[in-house]
Amino acid sequence: MRDRRSRAKRRPAHLALVVTLLALWGAPLRAVSAQSDGDRAWRAGQTAALAGRADEALASYTEALRLARQDRDAELASAARLGMAEVWDVWRNCRDSARAAYEDAVQLTSEGDYAAADAYVLWLARRGDHASARALHARAYAAIENEVPRTVTRESVNFLLGLAEIQVANSSRSGALYSLTSARTIADRLATGDDTTVTTSMVRPGNYWALHDLARLYLDPASKNVRNVAAGTTIRRQLDAATDVSDNGMHPRFTVGRLADRIARARRLCTTAACRVPPAPTVPRCR
Repeated sequence: MRDRRSRAKRRPAHLALVVTLLALWGAPLRAVSAQSDGDRAWRAGQTAALAGRADEALASYTEALRLARQDRDAELASAARLGMAEVWDVWRNCRDSARAAYEDAVQLTSEGDYAAADAYVLWLARRGDHASARALHARAYAAIENEVPRTVTRESVNFLLGLAEIQVANSSRSGALYSLTSARTIADRLATGDDTTVTTSMVRPGNYWALHDLARLYLDPASKNVRNVAAGTTIRRQLDAATDVSDNGMHPRFTVGRLADRIARARRLCTTAACRVPPAPTVPRCR
């Protein structure tokens, strides 16, 4: 009897600990309990992709896509094809397969979900195809073109991140600096309840990729007049230290895109053989 009373007293504290951990991981209890088989397959694909297990990642994403079609879940279908695109790009070095998967992801997306288009815009721009990237960017955001980037929303943040990549590809790095600074400001206002007096140096949910791209711009030797190695190094150090801050682009359901950037971060943070990320392939491995 005494043991039962003791366990009963410990239960509230134990439950509080569980709830706290779930909150820290960005996974509310409702989301965990409501997670579908398709979502679990997608998450297995992401875990494998981050570890460099390409075959396993593609198999899991394929299963997620099958379940998405079965359940008529457009958002999951798009996320699964986006995951495949990134695996084909990063771990297979196969551009044609990656491009086809990116295009499918954009076609499959549900209304109001810009994740696939945002990722494809970055992919196109980073390969120097700023014309195609700009056309896709304009098409994706046509329905809300009068709202972004003027509103304090995650769509405005991601709109500006894509615009900055296009500007870099078009050799307009001063324009990219302005876009990224604006994206960071909007992300900070989102995270702090639109408080315009907060510091912009903190890494917080929502501003991760704006700060990441700022650091990348500052550290790029081709940036010339806007290059700032000291600022870029400081920002990157802050980002790498902020391992508990969500980098899912404020997407309410999935972690979206940027596998190559996440792999680069993992390599920077890896100091032992136990966490070693495999190297990217030099020879394409296409179907």
